[in-house]
Amino acid sequence: MMRRSRLLALLWALTALFYALGLAIARYLGLFRRWDAALMGLFWVALLVGGGEALGRAFDPHTEAAARRRVLNQAFVFFAVAALEATFLAKQHLLSPMAMLLQLTLAVVAVAWGAPPFHLALSGYGEVPLAAALSMLVPALAFALQADTWHRLLGMVGIPLFAMALAVALAWDFPNYAAHLREERRTLLMRLDWRTALHFHNLAWLTGFLLLALDVALGLPWEIAAPCGIAFLAALMQVWMMRRIGQGARPPWKWLRVNALLTLALTVYVLTVGFWRL
Repeated sequence: MMRRSRLLALLWALTALFYALGLAIARYLGLFRRWDAALMGLFWVALLVGGGEALGRAFDPHTEAAARRRVLNQAFVFFAVAALEATFLAKQHLLSPMAMLLQLTLAVVAVAWGAPPFHLALSGYGEVPLAAALSMLVPALAFALQADTWHRLLGMVGIPLFAMALAVALAWDFPNYAAHLREERRTLLMRLDWRTALHFHNLAWLTGFLLLALDVALGLPWEIAAPCGIAFLAALMQVWMMRRIGQGARPPWKWLRVNALLTLALTVYVLTVGFWRL
């Protein structure tokens, strides 16, 4: 199992990338206005990620009792500071109705991720709202803090990235399959079964890049979409490795995880740079 600090750092880095994508879309549309709102919004999202992760660990039945209270206190601090910052943003008139709605939705997902009665982290479907929050809600919040509204470009790039984020979640969970089976831990991988999840993983990658290609026909500039071909090659390697595993080859679990995460990160980065520069 990955150390908590490393996993949280990866979550923060990925969240920051998705947040930057929302800012880049605002800049592309000529709606980027305030760096202070952008930075405060990023800090707020980081607090929410930290709180949700801590809450999930606190209510995990496999967490030791001695550590549970400490982690629960950490979750409380994260959420308390996030609430104070949200209040400050509202007093500074930086929160439009759209931004407040997105903040509320993200907060609900973060709390429901770790806390009963929903406890999405152990529901077997928690990866779905988590992927949606990262790929669609976080960029939308970054955009709303600048533009006070929503734009179709957020959906055009968010839906393909949502499919890719689900593929990453599955790839990340495959090495833990045997342990989760013994512990009877419910995850999306366990719900699907490993062979079905293998095909779903491959389909999610291919669907994500196909939707990005279709976005060009719907108005996404070619100059922004074309560099994603580099990430597509990495996705094909991911699909090839997973097919080899399905055929009985020795699983390169570490490389499978790293390649999945880097493929998603590279796709988001390329799109962000494209929107920012064009």
